[in-house]
Amino acid sequence: MISTFTKKILITLLFLTTCCLVLRPIHAEEGEYAADFLSAGVGARAIGMGGAFVSVANDATAAYWNPAGLAEIRRNAFSAMYSDVFESADGGFLSRGLVKYNFVNYIHNWRTVGTFGVSWIRLGIDDIPRTTFKDVNYNNRLGDFHDINGNGVKDPGELYIDRPEVAELFSNSDDAILVSYARPLSERLAVGGNFKLLHQSLFGYRAFGWGFDIGAIFKVIDGFQIGFIIQDASGTRISWNTPSSPTFVRSPNLKFGASYLLPISIIKSTTIFSVDIDTDKGDIDSQNGSQFQNRLHYGVEYWLFNILALRAGGEKGELSVGAGFRIPLGNAAIYTDYAFATHEDLGGSQRISLSGQF
Repeated sequence: MISTFTKKILITLLFLTTCCLVLRPIHAEEGEYAADFLSAGVGARAIGMGGAFVSVANDATAAYWNPAGLAEIRRNAFSAMYSDVFESADGGFLSRGLVKYNFVNYIHNWRTVGTFGVSWIRLGIDDIPRTTFKDVNYNNRLGDFHDINGNGVKDPGELYIDRPEVAELFSNSDDAILVSYARPLSERLAVGGNFKLLHQSLFGYRAFGWGFDIGAIFKVIDGFQIGFIIQDASGTRISWNTPSSPTFVRSPNLKFGASYLLPISIIKSTTIFSVDIDTDKGDIDSQNGSQFQNRLHYGVEYWLFNILALRAGGEKGELSVGAGFRIPLGNAAIYTDYAFATHEDLGGSQRISLSGQF
């Protein structure tokens, strides 16, 4: 039975959820792709399962997928991830991507108070060259060319007099800091939330923002549980320091998930089946221009002897596969995970993670 206190908490959460979805921020532009790096997901384990992780979240990456899942961590934990995306022809294994995407966090279980976490997400392109001209003829003008026909316009075949050169290298980066808290309200129900700070930079311009997420996980019966998270619950505001000083808002995004754990005691293995429904940026209907607001994620994870994991999943034609290995260290454990995901028109992406509980 759920206690009166728990019922009050559930009513409060329902009220806050309704307010967050209805009371949208005003006096700001709706940016469909504002801080879009926050939609990329973290951790090789979750990506190997197609991102269907809202109700499964029971490791350090739960800080991103559903902070309520942090309540399942009975010890301290950490996670780190490296990924390269937008594959190019340059570089070697795990370094072919044009964009580097990283995640690291630490989770601390304070038994009498709850579980706390601090996470850092970074997506960036480094060493971008800014090209200018060298004033070869010393006339204090850059970009002089041989104006053969005298029309003042650089036409084909008219060569530059000033020589192009790289003036400097700069980075384009997006960063987010997540401060998380989770607490079990009963044996079956846990709640959690994130407060997040955002920073974006692009060639001398800066943007800052903040927002929060709220989530819950409920164990319906043994092995079957459901979860939800509202990312950017009240709309995450992002303000740029450009001359026009625009402010963009990430709209609230509701994710709902369900999962079932099937143990096979004869061979000491477990299988998790999971599915998520995501309201984030649906697909455009080419016939009437409307936008479907639901995206289905599905995944499966198979553990053999609690040592070796195999994963697969996907969403709308984009498939992912992965594998993991658990290294027991007494009462602690270290996990190494790898995932490969396909992306339409953008090539594949790889993710490798190292995590642990101690």
